[in-house]
Amino acid sequence: MKTVHAVWERANLGVEAYETVLTETDTPESYAQAEQGLIAAGAEYLVVKTPANCPALLFGLPALGYVNVETVFHVAIRRADYRMPASVARFDRGLSVVLRTEEADRERVYAIIRAGIFRSDRVSVDPAFTPAQAGNRYANWLAQMLRADGLLYEVLQGERPVGFFVIARVDEHTVDPVLMALYDEDHDRGMGALLHKKTLDTCFEQPCDRLTSTIVSNNAKVLRVYTNAGATIADTQYTYVRHVARRPGPAAG
Repeated sequence: MKTVHAVWERANLGVEAYETVLTETDTPESYAQAEQGLIAAGAEYLVVKTPANCPALLFGLPALGYVNVETVFHVAIRRADYRMPASVARFDRGLSVVLRTEEADRERVYAIIRAGIFRSDRVSVDPAFTPAQAGNRYANWLAQMLRADGLLYEVLQGERPVGFFVIARVDEHTVDPVLMALYDEDHDRGMGALLHKKTLDTCFEQPCDRLTSTIVSNNAKVLRVYTNAGATIADTQYTYVRHVARRPGPAAG
């Protein structure tokens, strides 16, 4: 069991958050005991990740008030295995990729994200959070990645930006296309697979042997694109969340 105080979520979501990763050796009882300490410390939003094949946790965490919100797939594509299907590649016409380094371009992308373009992650689907909170969380995350030397790209159709993606370096052999999205999924329906093609193509233009990334089950279309392009699933985790009601402060004397 490993727990991290997710202090960044105070700025992102306005809550005290803790994230815990459990293993097959952990039990609902041992986590329940640890959870009491987190709540006593002021936890308001608890996130727990578990192995997929662990029935005790699968049934035990809901009994503690947790909701299973997504499955996380850890995927990898080796350079030698990368192959975008012709059914996608043949539509790659008139699209270009531009690296964005100017602060004005980055601020424009932050504003688009804050307007609410992410709809499938555990925060976006959670009725306890607003679209504005979810958008703010992603914009802040993007800014953090760029400060850590992540690379921000936009995909253009002609002169019109249709989406963005970010590539981060994991190690000397590995890159990670951490984040990507279409700006207007309804208007550009069908463009998603091409955005992923441009993302993966650009990853393998970097000096690397492979890419690794995570994909959530709420966005199964992305997993399909990746597996069709040569990805293997290296690991799978379940994600659970629980919201803890804020305790009222002491009455004024």
